[in-house]
Amino acid sequence: MKHNHSSGKYRLLKRIVMMCMALILVCSVSISTFAVDRMSQVESGTTQSVQKTDNQNGETATTRQKSSEAETKTKQENTKKSDSESKTKENKDSSEEKQSDSKDVNDKGAKENSTQKEEKEKKEKSEKDTSKEEKYTKEETDADKKTTDTTDASEATTKTAEEEKTESAEEKTTETATEKTTESKNGEEETSEKKAEEETQAADAKRQKIQVANITGPKEVQVGKTITLTGTTGLDTSNHKWTSSDTNTATIDGNNNKPTVTVRGITTGTVTIKHSYKLSHWWGSSETKEESYTVNVVKASNEIAAIYFLATPDGVPSSNDIKYWAPESDTSTLFGKINTTGATWEENKNITNNVSSYVVSWPDGSTATNWVINKDADNFNYILDNIWTAYKSTIEKQLKVTGLSKTDVTQITLTPFKISKDNSPTVNQNYHIDCTIDVKCKNVFTAKFWVKDPNSDYKLVDAKNYVTESKVAKTEKATIGSTKPVNGVTYVLDGWYPENEAGGAYDSTKKIADTSWSYSPSGAELADGTVNFYAHYSPKTTSIILKKLVTGSMGDKQKEFTFNISVEKDNKSVLFKVGNEDKKGSATVNLANNDEKILTEIPVGANVTITENDYSGSRYTTSYTVDDETVTNRKASIASIQAKEDVSAHQVVFTNNKEAIPDTGIASDVLPFITLFALSIAGIIGFLLYSYKKRFV
Repeated sequence: MKHNHSSGKYRLLKRIVMMCMALILVCSVSISTFAVDRMSQVESGTTQSVQKTDNQNGETATTRQKSSEAETKTKQENTKKSDSESKTKENKDSSEEKQSDSKDVNDKGAKENSTQKEEKEKKEKSEKDTSKEEKYTKEETDADKKTTDTTDASEATTKTAEEEKTESAEEKTTETATEKTTESKNGEEETSEKKAEEETQAADAKRQKIQVANITGPKEVQVGKTITLTGTTGLDTSNHKWTSSDTNTATIDGNNNKPTVTVRGITTGTVTIKHSYKLSHWWGSSETKEESYTVNVVKASNEIAAIYFLATPDGVPSSNDIKYWAPESDTSTLFGKINTTGATWEENKNITNNVSSYVVSWPDGSTATNWVINKDADNFNYILDNIWTAYKSTIEKQLKVTGLSKTDVTQITLTPFKISKDNSPTVNQNYHIDCTIDVKCKNVFTAKFWVKDPNSDYKLVDAKNYVTESKVAKTEKATIGSTKPVNGVTYVLDGWYPENEAGGAYDSTKKIADTSWSYSPSGAELADGTVNFYAHYSPKTTSIILKKLVTGSMGDKQKEFTFNISVEKDNKSVLFKVGNEDKKGSATVNLANNDEKILTEIPVGANVTITENDYSGSRYTTSYTVDDETVTNRKASIASIQAKEDVSAHQVVFTNNKEAIPDTGIASDVLPFITLFALSIAGIIGFLLYSYKKRFV
């Protein structure tokens, strides 16, 4: 008989494969069972912990119940004892009444027997009372012991349980005091009751130690003024904090953890002021309280100010010399109204910026930025009389004009130059409105030159009188092209501009050419008797604050990052500064997190490029912000840079962000189980395929 060796080997191989798959399956099941048991143990531990907590809570509740029962039992025993004592007293009274009746009907021998009987009853009663007191003392001691044990068992209960226990102890003290007074003599009984009542009142007062009050103070504050509010106060209050619901309407001036606060009005409206504080209770706990108060912010009241003016159109308004001013000190009868809310007082004395905005009205009720008084107006002659001597003398001396009369003057204009305060205690002379003066006079006019310094208003720098149809010479008291550095920015006086239709300054679009001097004013410019010329300092350079920020969980805040800076104008390298160092065309700086460098003296119109080195290989993502506009890039370019309107520095902030590598979500202690489970599945599939093949092949 011929054997098939190949078939035998195949069967042997099959058996080996089946045994391996079975082994893998058994191992996988075992390990999986171990993992399930492990999870079950964790869950079981958690369940036991929860049950243990519940049991503790149950024990605590049982303890509270026992404490309540002990207290109830003590009260019942005390009540029973009190009833017994009352009954004994009634029996004593009855016995004494019987003994009294017996004295009236019995003889001397009976009296002696009665006396002996009374002494015997007293002795028995005394022994009985002594025994009763000992019994009461023992019961009281046992009750106290039970109360002490209950207190020790209830220390872990909530604050509410503690409060209830305290109240029960106070009630017990009062009841005990009352019971003891029943056994005392009549004189001591009243004293004990009074003492118990005082102790009860003291306990109540202790519980009510803090009396909660509302916020008090004025309900109204004027714009620019302040009021003081007072909230709940007391020895047990702390952590005071005040807030305003709208800081645009009213602000809190300093908090300082005080129960009082100063509120400053900003604009008209209604605001809610809130006061929060911590209230500490006598039993040791504390809570946060809050109270609110409504305040109305109203328009500030107007002040009366006396009006003074230069005696001549070419006077010096910045001088306080009385020879330049009219009328004499403390004698002006012209009064206007001012409201200086929000104004900045220089040296707490003068307002020199935007002065007209603080003048509410002129003597005739007009509200324009200046006061124009025509010949027939009520106050015209008063003003002319006060300036006439100085004005006539100046015109005749400077222009060689003779025969000048008051009838030649047809209009006077006063323009606020300064508001001052604390000038005089005389009525209505505390505030002054000091004005420049324009006089419209036959055959005469005045030329005035105004200069605006950086961050300031226009100031009069020169004034000169001219005969009508004369040309005006350019002043020598201000030089066009002169520069002024302010806070890292260079300003240049860029030229003279004529007045606009309202007599004010034109913007930078209309400049008087150098070839137009001497200047011939137009009829419109001389309509009020004065022609004005204006010059202002414009920023010649600007500045940049370069700042570095590092963000992200993996960002290195100690690392320095390198920046390359380039500044060019008209394709040429130009000078600028990095800090205090002069640079030409380019510079390199290193910045770590929150570091910054200031670049100054950058010419207006230059092209500025700031490039950070490439740190993408270190997984940093770079973005930058220029004046609040954010771009994801490492190269910031500012073409034809201009000065900001408020002449502040441009802000360029580079941010490098680096985050940790995202987690895959598979824990290391779970991966082996997943692998074995996968092998188990593969083994089962292989076994099924083998069985299928064996059956049908």
